[in-house]
Amino acid sequence: MEKFSLPTATGVAAIGLKTGLIFPNDDIVAITAEAAKPFVEDKDIICVTEAVVARSQNRYLSCADLAEDVQRKLKLTPGSTLAVISPIASRNRFALVLKAFAMATRGGKIILQFSIPFDEVGNQVMDEEFAATRLRLKKVLKSLQEARENTPQLNVLIREIIAALKLQEIGYSILSIRKITGKGIADLTVRTPEGKLAVAEVTFEDLEKAARKAIGIKKDVEGAQQALAITVNLGHHKITVVDAETFDEPKTYNFGQQLDSYYDPDVVYTNELQNIKFSHPITGMDYRDLYIKMIEAGNAEGEVIFTNNPLKVYDRGYINGICIAAVHERDKLKELFESFGAMVPVTTLKDIGPGPWGVIGSNVSDFEKGVLKLLPGDADDTAESIKVKIKEVSGKDVEVLIFGDGAYKDPDTGIYEMADPYPAIGVSGGLKSASLRTGTKLKLQLDTLHNQGYSREHIEQMLKNKQDKVTKESLGTTPRSVTSIVATLADLVAGSADAGTPIVLVRGFKYSKD
Repeated sequence: MEKFSLPTATGVAAIGLKTGLIFPNDDIVAITAEAAKPFVEDKDIICVTEAVVARSQNRYLSCADLAEDVQRKLKLTPGSTLAVISPIASRNRFALVLKAFAMATRGGKIILQFSIPFDEVGNQVMDEEFAATRLRLKKVLKSLQEARENTPQLNVLIREIIAALKLQEIGYSILSIRKITGKGIADLTVRTPEGKLAVAEVTFEDLEKAARKAIGIKKDVEGAQQALAITVNLGHHKITVVDAETFDEPKTYNFGQQLDSYYDPDVVYTNELQNIKFSHPITGMDYRDLYIKMIEAGNAEGEVIFTNNPLKVYDRGYINGICIAAVHERDKLKELFESFGAMVPVTTLKDIGPGPWGVIGSNVSDFEKGVLKLLPGDADDTAESIKVKIKEVSGKDVEVLIFGDGAYKDPDTGIYEMADPYPAIGVSGGLKSASLRTGTKLKLQLDTLHNQGYSREHIEQMLKNKQDKVTKESLGTTPRSVTSIVATLADLVAGSADAGTPIVLVRGFKYSKD
């Protein structure tokens, strides 16, 4: 087989190497060394995806075994209530873990708290505009409530906020509230569930009078397609909505059960959402619905709340244990709960399941049977063993890296696709001392020297020799972890192993050591 060689004028290059299928208990060290042998040269970095390493190590865990571990570590008794804080919204990454949590309560309850509007890696769990508008409305309502005792006329503003909140729940988009936002000439300007621009007049009791006024306002609002008349009965907690022009079939809604939720500006509660679906823009998945189903599949009761204040979970009643389900913010969140005197056990995904990573970075292996694939164990040792084996079969001195998710954010989807704790799960010895990759900006140096009148030849010579301080400019590149850069490159090339190339050879990547 021909050697893999690069032309002189190339820099960093990466190629994917194919292997046969890798099964549990296969020798990943020998497989990697044989795959790399025909191509490898000194100073190459051989990258192996964590998925095949973990599979070869038989790193699997059932939901039943995980549930037992959670029971033991959180001291859960039958019928316990477990709070799950800030999980990633992912069928692959978390759904089965959540089912195991539910099983661990043995007929109890899971209170799951989502951050809003996105999880920590950028998955949308609630429509961004809906969330921003609703929390803003609730904040204003809370302020009005606190001021109302001395200013009864504030009830006029309160009724319009409540009308807006209820309209949101039944599918309307709130565009403006005249007395609150100072925009428009209607009490409310909304977009109907059918997409029509509508104006609304809100009153306490006279629906017909409100209808006549709404019709007049519609004529003065460019683009308005519908006029609504709305009454709000604050005493009986009822709101009535009708088409002002047809006056056909007025609809009455009760907001008594939601009223306490309306006055909490930090949380969007399930009772405010009713049948509203929040479909992920890429997957189409409603993660609130999915996670409730997973909890029920674990024979527990489920409640989902949306908030960026994790401590609000305490408002839902007594909790027997807390699991921080975040990947990257897990330690900060655990410290937050402990610093506020949590009286029950607090754990993280890293603390449950087998070491060293627990169930962080786990993936679904068999959804129906409830089996998870974990991250590799002893990843550094495995990387070092592969390095030694490649030296043995090829005579070449390389470094080895076991990679997970790449550390990049997709600008089109907004998703930061790193559900693993780090891009590099394990490295051989030579990469452990790799320093941050830094440097000065070549383009800045070239522009500066050119503007100073140096010739092309002189500039080339100065840059080739890497003369110190060739310019007075101090701007440099953003410092980045060498191992994270290489792991991300490998992940992009391997395409999460979909390309059938779980091994990636990186050549020409220069780095220094601390």
